[in-house]
Amino acid sequence: MSWFYPYKPGVVLGLTEAAHMLQMHVRLDGSLSKVRQHLDHETEREWEVRKIMQVYIDDEKREIPEFESSTTPPPWRHQGIAWHWGMRVTALYLQHKMGLGKTREGADIVRGKYDHGQAFAPIQTWLPERASRAQPDKTLPERHGTKHGVLVVCPAGVMVEWLQQLKRWQGIEALPIVGTPERKRMRAGTPAWVHVVSYESLGAVEDNEYDGIIADELHYAANEDSNRFPRLWAVRERARWVVGLSGTPQTNGLTSLWAQYYFLDGGRTLGSTYQAFKRKYFNKETKHLLPEGGAEEAITHAISRISWPYSMQQAFKDKPQKIHQTIRVPMTAAQVRYYEIIRKEQEADIVTGKVSLFDAMNRLTKLMQVTQGFVLDNDKVVQQFSSAKLDALQEMLGPKGDLHDKRVIVWCNFSAEVVMISNMLKKLGKRHLILRGGLSQNAKTLLKDEWNENYQHEVLVGMISMGIGLNLHAPKCVDDKGRPARVSTTVFYGWNWRVSVLEQAMDRTYRGDQVETCLYRYLLSDDLEESDGSGKRVQPIDVRVYESLMAKLEQGVRVDENSIAYVRSLLAA
Repeated sequence: MSWFYPYKPGVVLGLTEAAHMLQMHVRLDGSLSKVRQHLDHETEREWEVRKIMQVYIDDEKREIPEFESSTTPPPWRHQGIAWHWGMRVTALYLQHKMGLGKTREGADIVRGKYDHGQAFAPIQTWLPERASRAQPDKTLPERHGTKHGVLVVCPAGVMVEWLQQLKRWQGIEALPIVGTPERKRMRAGTPAWVHVVSYESLGAVEDNEYDGIIADELHYAANEDSNRFPRLWAVRERARWVVGLSGTPQTNGLTSLWAQYYFLDGGRTLGSTYQAFKRKYFNKETKHLLPEGGAEEAITHAISRISWPYSMQQAFKDKPQKIHQTIRVPMTAAQVRYYEIIRKEQEADIVTGKVSLFDAMNRLTKLMQVTQGFVLDNDKVVQQFSSAKLDALQEMLGPKGDLHDKRVIVWCNFSAEVVMISNMLKKLGKRHLILRGGLSQNAKTLLKDEWNENYQHEVLVGMISMGIGLNLHAPKCVDDKGRPARVSTTVFYGWNWRVSVLEQAMDRTYRGDQVETCLYRYLLSDDLEESDGSGKRVQPIDVRVYESLMAKLEQGVRVDENSIAYVRSLLAA
């Protein structure tokens, strides 16, 4: 039999793998045979570069050759290794924890790619009306486009940071793709050394042909079913090289890795489809994606070829550790009563509002709200009753509390919690700032600067989903007597189901220039007794979510450690 086959890397390799499993021989035509040889060569080269870089990572006495970057301050050692690595491969995932300067790494790599002939001066092109490659049922209007240059894709909240960092470290005047749809299209057709676009605005640059792509916070594209993924892949298909950046690649365990690595190398690492990835590595007998025996190890070995996980402790051996502390507080009588009603899937009359349970997720959300001391009723009105956590937080921050004399960040999951905590702080006479959703990037920057420079603000209360792209540790802040007023204490009043959001929020204070030991305190509800008199304990939803998040963090650490150990074993062989 003979047939035409897509030339995507994962598909070409998968065809040969399938033939081997079926004990069949596949004869490739000349052009496809060359593609296969190129893929094999690329993979072999990546392994050789990976092993060489590990030698430099482990031997800190080896001198890193100089490269073009600002000398005030000079780059850290790991940033130099990242630059040299990026120059030698076409796909790289820098999984460096927050605070290690990933944005500078990206800016330096962009300059290096231009200097080494891997990126070229952009030119303007004309794009006729055409069907969208990301959304085939959508027609894209005719417009000017660009060819060559570099695209930086990042969350909307850090676009300004990228513009500033590209200018600071390499003097690059990048062009942000922002504004109305018409303005975005106009900017996307304006040649610039670097275009900076958010994940939500990728459609504006879909048919541009960039030489390379820097994908910041690549875990934003971890869901292959989201709109972001096909839009990101549409621009990636034409790029010659890509660099992914993220300190939290495992947003939902091992299953979240496939889409990210497909973006990086077209399926060479984890397969050509998500379905094939699941069949190969996960249990087929259960609807849950439970890793098969050895799956974690196999995935770890596969991704280590183009991945570099790196933590703050690895980069700075004397860096203070993170201290995690849980505080269990019994729910109030009102909380227990409402929790039991909702847990048993009954419609609830809470205070003056009626709460109906439409589906499992709605029920879980309502249970989480009750553990915080409020609920959003059917009319979207906040019904606040009582909160043991609020009382506990007030005691910590009050005159006799252990956090009274510290500057503290308090992260919340629901906007109602922010209001509750702000009202409590006003009663305590605590001067505080509020980081809420809906703030413009300029407003967020002003708030960040005010917090970092004015010691009189004792507490910052923020939505945990806003904990990205902001340094909040106030490294240079001093009080009126010249004493340090740095920030190293974080209280998690609430959190959501996403481990990447939690870790991002943690590392708003755990930065490369943090000199204090960082304390992270989690407020958890105490277990409840089953109402049937059996004596069984019921674990509240906030505790279950917390434990799930901690397990995912531990798995991430385990995968990182196994990845490094595997590469070292190859060096020793």
